[in-house]
Amino acid sequence: MKWDYKVVSVDTLFQGSNDHDIAVSKEAAGARRASAGEGMEKALNDLGKDAWELVSITGDFGIFKRSSKLSQN
Repeated sequence: MKWDYKVVSVDTLFQGSNDHDIAVSKEAAGARRASAGEGMEKALNDLGKDAWELVSITGDFGIFKRSSKLSQN
């Protein structure tokens, strides 16, 4: 089977993350993680709609793959 690959920056995957903020309490840290998790879930679902499957997160990039057959249709 042949694969197509897509490389996406983690900034794209962590939509809605306020990465430059400093959480000063447990509550703020929890809220920040929840927001980042929701943003990542949305980004993964959006990519999944086009049959992209997350293979790995390496450094600053998420690596996705899908069957080459899908891109030929």
